Amino acid sequence: MQNIDSYWQEIISGVPVTPGLNLTQFLVDDATVGEWNLQGLPKDELSIQNGIMVTNSTRYPLLIDPQGQGNYWIRQKFADKIEPFRCITTLNHPKFKDNFLKPCMQDGLCLIIENIENEVDPMLDPVLEKQIQVKAKKNKYIEVGGTQMDFDDGFKLFMFCRLANPTFSPELSAKTTIIDFTVTQGGLEQQLLGKVISKEQKALEDSLNQLLADVNQNKKDLQRLDKNLLERLTQSSGNLLEDEGLIEVLGSTKTQAKEVSVKLLDAEVKTREINEKREQYRPVAIRGSALYFTILEVSLINWMYNSSLEQFLKLFNDSIDQSERNTLPSKRVDNIIKYLTFHVYKYVNRGLFEKDKISFILMMCFKVKQTDKKINAGDVSQFLKSGAALDPKTEKQKPFQFLDEKQWLNILALSRHHFNGDQMAFFRDLPESISRNEQQWRQWNDRNDPENSPIPDFAERIAADKEIGPFISLCLVRSLKEDRTLVAATHFINATLGKEFTAPISYPIDSIWAESSKTDPVLFLLSAGADPTSSIDDLSRKKRKVFCEKVSMGEGQEEAARRVIKNGFETGMWVILQNCHLGLKFMEEIETIVNPEATINDDFRLWITCEQHPKFPLGLLQKTIKVTNEPPKGLKAGLYKTFTTIITQEFLEKVEHPNWRSLIYTICFLHSIVIERRKFGPLGWCVPYEFNNPDLEASLAFIEKYLNSFLSGPPSQSPNLNLNMNVIRYMICEVQYGGRITDDLDRELFNAYGEDYLKEAIFGNEYVIAEAPFDAGGGTKPTKFQYKIPATTQMPELIKYHDVIKQLPDIDNPEVFGLHVNADITFRKKESTEMIITIMDTRPKDSGGGGGKTREEIVQDKARELLAKLPSDYVDLEVREQVRKLAGPKNLPDKGLTVPLNIFLYQEIQRMQIVIAICRKTLSDVIDAIDGQIIMTPDILEAINSMYDAKVPLTWVYDATGVEISWILPTLGAWFSSLIDRNKQLNDWLKSNRPNHFWLGGFFNPQGFLTAVKQEVTRMHKGKPGDKDAWSLDDVVQSTQVKEREYEQIRDIQSEGVYVSGLSLEGCKWSRNGLDESEPKKMFAPLPILYVTAINKKKGADAEKNSSTYSCPVYKYPRRTDKYLICRVGLPCEGTGAHKWKLRGVALLCSTE
Repeated sequence: MQNIDSYWQEIISGVPVTPGLNLTQFLVDDATVGEWNLQGLPKDELSIQNGIMVTNSTRYPLLIDPQGQGNYWIRQKFADKIEPFRCITTLNHPKFKDNFLKPCMQDGLCLIIENIENEVDPMLDPVLEKQIQVKAKKNKYIEVGGTQMDFDDGFKLFMFCRLANPTFSPELSAKTTIIDFTVTQGGLEQQLLGKVISKEQKALEDSLNQLLADVNQNKKDLQRLDKNLLERLTQSSGNLLEDEGLIEVLGSTKTQAKEVSVKLLDAEVKTREINEKREQYRPVAIRGSALYFTILEVSLINWMYNSSLEQFLKLFNDSIDQSERNTLPSKRVDNIIKYLTFHVYKYVNRGLFEKDKISFILMMCFKVKQTDKKINAGDVSQFLKSGAALDPKTEKQKPFQFLDEKQWLNILALSRHHFNGDQMAFFRDLPESISRNEQQWRQWNDRNDPENSPIPDFAERIAADKEIGPFISLCLVRSLKEDRTLVAATHFINATLGKEFTAPISYPIDSIWAESSKTDPVLFLLSAGADPTSSIDDLSRKKRKVFCEKVSMGEGQEEAARRVIKNGFETGMWVILQNCHLGLKFMEEIETIVNPEATINDDFRLWITCEQHPKFPLGLLQKTIKVTNEPPKGLKAGLYKTFTTIITQEFLEKVEHPNWRSLIYTICFLHSIVIERRKFGPLGWCVPYEFNNPDLEASLAFIEKYLNSFLSGPPSQSPNLNLNMNVIRYMICEVQYGGRITDDLDRELFNAYGEDYLKEAIFGNEYVIAEAPFDAGGGTKPTKFQYKIPATTQMPELIKYHDVIKQLPDIDNPEVFGLHVNADITFRKKESTEMIITIMDTRPKDSGGGGGKTREEIVQDKARELLAKLPSDYVDLEVREQVRKLAGPKNLPDKGLTVPLNIFLYQEIQRMQIVIAICRKTLSDVIDAIDGQIIMTPDILEAINSMYDAKVPLTWVYDATGVEISWILPTLGAWFSSLIDRNKQLNDWLKSNRPNHFWLGGFFNPQGFLTAVKQEVTRMHKGKPGDKDAWSLDDVVQSTQVKEREYEQIRDIQSEGVYVSGLSLEGCKWSRNGLDESEPKKMFAPLPILYVTAINKKKGADAEKNSSTYSCPVYKYPRRTDKYLICRVGLPCEGTGAHKWKLRGVALLCSTE
């Protein structure tokens, strides 16, 4: 819509037209636009075009109006035809038809319907379609819902939708005129400039407004004079020169027109002078506009983050009022900008979950830099995508051993990027620089904190560019050291906005209360293990000396909530509505119940606690003060919270058994361990279980009853012997916590913790339950920190437990969880990846590439490139014929489709052909849709968005029902490269017989492959009928053995079983003696060739069950769920035992991405 003039010029190209025709000016005159502006319509071009459509459309308008600006303008423009209690309503009003629609239609009033979402009640169809009928007396009426309603020609209908991106049906689009009134960044900038001037230079703004009003009146006078003159001319008869009255009017009009023209010229000069003074404050408006649009993008991360323009304007006005004064306008502007940025940050940050806070601040930095023209959209895309779009098959091969393939692709992409549209790429010599100074780059890459070290060959150039240097450093760190991206982002934020934006910040409950009001509820966003009720109770007692009234929402609780709120309105009592995600219907009422028109005691406060929910009412979200309430992070913080909330002095003294306190501390320690282990992702737990306080309380309650049962029995010489630790382990690990566990690997892991923590040794004096390296700082050498169970005889008081907990390290080393120190890198990389994905998903989809090409041109070029590389289609008849010619293994005389692995090959090729066909169609459709040759469908649009972001289109991975049809990889380049490799393995097998070894991860169905291997081995041992030694498939189990060879050394095909390659170990590495500790900073280690066969379990071998063999799970992807579990492989672990590798989370992966 913003490019309507250029679009119109393209349509009429070749047709004679007035030079420089402006379509907007052709459709509406300046006087009308000026009047609209005075009524509240924003002054930007898009808003004016929207105004034209609203006033000229023959269909009733449906306005997409998230900020409410269109609603405000309509109310002002048609104020004489709008009666608030008769003309403004919602479709949900119980008496909508009788109290609003009918009287407005018959009296010719304006009807405003607010809060439209994705649908409009079909009852309104006759009105929208203007199914007007005429009675005998020429009275007009429309039949609505079986009722005849009189219709007046003056009736107007306006519908408003608050959703930013609604999904209206084509039928609704045909019945209404849908107009997007969403505020633009330029339009908001103009509004904010007016607001800051009205506060800082009120007289200046008042004079400008008066001047604009005068200009508008003068233009109307000119139009009136022209109109009067034309009327006299048309009404005059005879000779015009003899008409004295006409000549007199003409002279008067000419005189008045000159006077008005002079006034307009004077007004133009004064307007220019005033605008020059106003420009001093434009940086404030620019920053404010950038911040608001960042808030809009943040709402795309989580529905619960939605805020309103009204809330932002309050922050904007507060910042102007509260920022430091200065007589110099430039200093004053700087003070306002600084205060505003931090004020908005604090307000939004308070309502974000911890995982999204760094994303929000980084998005704010990017928006500020882009608005200041320091970076462009292409630069942000480079940071987010890096080398994800590059195909490793077509790029120069990696020349350095210390870099992996992903880092190399990132380097190539970075070396080609032109920051902020510069003519030369900043890092154009990066590959050559690494080649020349490989030792320096290797040392930089191996450092624990490369973001704090000078970048070889580029440090001086980066330091010289103060404006963009920190961003360039961030891009380099993201490309080479992805796990340090979050830390580097912190440095970039400090350089851009200031260190206060990354420093810890607290939000006391009393400050939240001070900001709230009787009509502004406080919304606490809940997470597992956090409840703000006690804090609100404490504040209530402190402020009002009374308790809060609480209602826990759920079925049937609406009436109780209404009664409590009504009582609160009258008495000023505080009300807490808990778990409001269970009462969303009532939440829609809250917006109308708590409104400024209602009579409410000034002391009343409404507190809402709610889990995040995508259907929480938008209107309530946009008027509440949002606060997140998350449990503390870290082992130390978790233990301290437990010993200050659940564990009290009275609880410690409940049981007199000497082992009671040791068990309390041990189980609390275990509770914190299993919760904190979740942060390591799949390496920590296959499924991220929500272990919480009720699990801990139930476990402690069992221990209490168990010990009391012994104390009530006959006395014993040794109390320790009375405790059956097997019973305790079973109840804690299998029942209390184990009741949540759904994955077998996770159950084994929890039981491994139980074996370590719940044993008789913990009752010794200050037993060391765990130990891990501890860096005390100050350049001292790291030492081993011992996590001890406090001696119960010396520490009877709760306060002494607090003292012990305070001595624990603030930062948890992965070894305290039983993990390798490399797990910390896994955790940081996971955080960085999540942050990048979050920002990428919230970016506007119309961003250009910053290199001259449009977004569509970039995608179209990529589609043509991939289409040219796509393998040829398989013809089913030809494939079947070739498979029939394939032989089986050496000891099996069968061939063709009677051989299990040949059948498996045929099935894999069928699935590959489906994927190739889908890719070919998608790429062709993308090219044609961008050219305008076919209709742009939702699937094509999703493919375009994905390809631009270097992601894989959803239709390539999942079918319409959500079933996985291909393989999962994070980037488009990696996915397409995998397609080529997978197809090559199948094609080579089809044309050259079975290979020496198989890439297990290259199959759609690796479980089917292993089953086919077992079938083949079983057939080789089927023997003769009646043979007792004959094998049956039910008696056969898989057997594996690691061969100390690489796949290049495999020359012969095994007569029985197969060789498998391409597996990687996570959590350890392979050595000649079996499993061994990982090398520092190497997350994955290749496994040599794995020999897979089958054995008869009747004869056999329990080697995989003994303690020196670790039953290692094999997964398709790093996502460790049952869905992607292929099998288990017995790996020898002499000297360490399987227990250690369970805690390490060791697994074999077919794909490391």
